[in-house]
Amino acid sequence: MKFCLAGVVVSGLLALTACGGSSSGSSSMPPVSNGTARVRFAEGAPELEALINGVPQDIGSAYLQVDGQTVSSQFDYGALTNFLLLAPGAHSLEALDILGYRVGPVKVASLTGGKQYTLILVGTYPKYSVLAFEEPASSKAQLSLYEASPSVPSADFGSFRASSHSGFKALGSAKLGNLVTVSLGTSVSNFGGYAGRGNKPFTGGDLTLASVDTFDKHNELPFHTASRFSLFLFDAKSGSASGPVFGSLDR
Repeated sequence: MKFCLAGVVVSGLLALTACGGSSSGSSSMPPVSNGTARVRFAEGAPELEALINGVPQDIGSAYLQVDGQTVSSQFDYGALTNFLLLAPGAHSLEALDILGYRVGPVKVASLTGGKQYTLILVGTYPKYSVLAFEEPASSKAQLSLYEASPSVPSADFGSFRASSHSGFKALGSAKLGNLVTVSLGTSVSNFGGYAGRGNKPFTGGDLTLASVDTFDKHNELPFHTASRFSLFLFDAKSGSASGPVFGSLDR
């Protein structure tokens, strides 16, 4: 399942850049300086619950604030924001509904200027947290797994032949909170990626490149400026047709 791209609002100290986590991953992005960190946010918690009339309840459609400033108008399960430029240091985020009910503030680990991060909100009421993943260096063709599922302490990931949906092959594994990247060589085609156990994907855990970016009809990497196929493993959302694995094409 490809991410639902979250609408981003430019506000205060946060500066909007072009999207690096969209289905295409091919948009240009300004260089990050030593004075700022480039950050994107994902919503990996199946339910965003707050105490309403004394009872934990799902707040429904949410938007995202960082340090009290709105940065995304949509922040529901499976949402991924554009990259933003954020000051180094510690931060906090909140997910809110239009009535002001909220999850958070949730602390974000201290960010380092000049680096790039994906920050993923995870957990269940009343214990939500943010997992910080430092983005890997760009290379040729790569496959990454962001392990952001608290209910799954570790997971394997790998490749399969997209055309026949066969030939599942484990290439690596990641523990909760870790980002693992493997090289695929100079280029690949007819490529799909999965997260699961050994060579068996989780239900909803296998994605082709074309399912993430319909323009990549031959399931190729690199594709335009994207060279990395990123898989994100979240806790499954009951009754949802989306997830628990989402994908994006990144640089």
